[in-house]
Amino acid sequence: MNDRRKFCRRLLGITTAFAAGAWADVASPQAAAECRIQLAEPCQRIDGFGASGAFRQAGILRRYPPHERARMLDLLFSPTQGAGLSWVRNLIGDGGAWGSRRNGPTPSIEPSAGAWNWQGDDDQIWLMRAAARRGCTRFFSSAWSPPAWMKTNQNVIGGELRRDAYAAYAKYLARYVEGYRRHHGLVIAALSPQNEPDVHVHYSSCHWTAEQYHTFMRDALQPTFQRARIQTRLVLGEHSTWSEAVVRPTLEDATTAAGVDVVASHAYAGNNHAPKIPLTDRTGRFALALRLSKPVWQTEVSAFNANDPSMADGLYWAKLVHYHLAEDQVSGWFYWWLASPGLNREALILLDPASGGWLANKRLFTLGQYSRFLQPGAIRLAATRNPAPGVLTSAWRMAGANGRLAVVAINENPAPVRLRFRLLPKASAATGAIAAWRTSFMEEIQPLPPVEAAQKNTEGWMAELRPISITTFVSGN
Repeated sequence: MNDRRKFCRRLLGITTAFAAGAWADVASPQAAAECRIQLAEPCQRIDGFGASGAFRQAGILRRYPPHERARMLDLLFSPTQGAGLSWVRNLIGDGGAWGSRRNGPTPSIEPSAGAWNWQGDDDQIWLMRAAARRGCTRFFSSAWSPPAWMKTNQNVIGGELRRDAYAAYAKYLARYVEGYRRHHGLVIAALSPQNEPDVHVHYSSCHWTAEQYHTFMRDALQPTFQRARIQTRLVLGEHSTWSEAVVRPTLEDATTAAGVDVVASHAYAGNNHAPKIPLTDRTGRFALALRLSKPVWQTEVSAFNANDPSMADGLYWAKLVHYHLAEDQVSGWFYWWLASPGLNREALILLDPASGGWLANKRLFTLGQYSRFLQPGAIRLAATRNPAPGVLTSAWRMAGANGRLAVVAINENPAPVRLRFRLLPKASAATGAIAAWRTSFMEEIQPLPPVEAAQKNTEGWMAELRPISITTFVSGN
């Protein structure tokens, strides 16, 4: 057996006993539960789904043999062969000296005042271009730290942005957007001035208070972007735990609130080395942002305990996506790394560069049950969110001229569940074939036979949800 196969089998850790238990025959319930979908009640617009190649992880992926690399990129970004992710999240380089070739910072575009540099970010640029060839053309960049020369401690690790450097940093961010378009032909669609302003860590970081955010937006960032006529969406927040508190003063000022295009946060919580942190610790509505009609994005989440490639882990993250989108009205959702060699849950694809092996975790495919079908512009529709115990459902009007209906259904029960999908009002019900794709213990966004005519009627359709699975149904007009 070659090294790659050994690597994959070692990581999967799937036993025959578990497989037998997962697929034990259980009689279906006699009565069907019902998910009622309100076609005339639109909710939030979806901006898309993504993950990152930051801190040199893009370079590790880039060094794989071309055929293996292409397969992984297809699984991540292809809307027909993979998860169809619509965003790549990048690190804005700060020139720090910490880390290693496998995990470290990238050069700054302004290593000293007035000295501009457009070299050294080849791997992230390669990743954006590779993603674009597969249909992912939206790029979101976050700063982990301003350049050291702008900071109170003259270091990219810790410290704060000097008050007298606010204007210089705003110009730096504007030049980043302009420079990547001019020098690399890449449009940065969204930008965050600070990743996790609340943390004190041993890598690139910078502390900001909510009041400092407000002052920087009012006096520097907002007017600088307006003068330069930069259309990039400004993403503010990115607190390490699920909170909008750091953005509140900016949103409470009508002038600065107008400059905030997206309110963002990460969804880490408690001891992130724990196998399964309660999802209630990662969720909740951002009342102020939603009242002001600001899109809310979850821009980073993962876990640091030993990697779990299983369907159980896949459903854990799928449920988090469901709660964020269907309960918290989140519009954009990002996992942390796209692909990484760390033997934990930080990446969608686990790499083993020494053997040339890699493993696509089930969480990639359960996320793909949303991201492949809910491309930017999709609209969530009001629908029954919990039609039966252990079942979560959400409904969407897909982007595009056809306006097809997509319904995502999670069944975490060890038994199948019969579910009726009822479209209301009846007169507006979608017609045509109902296609379906499923991820389960043995399937990965697997196309299923279309719903038979006998199971379908003018106001909806009936389906049986496989145990421990997530299924996406698509109905066209």
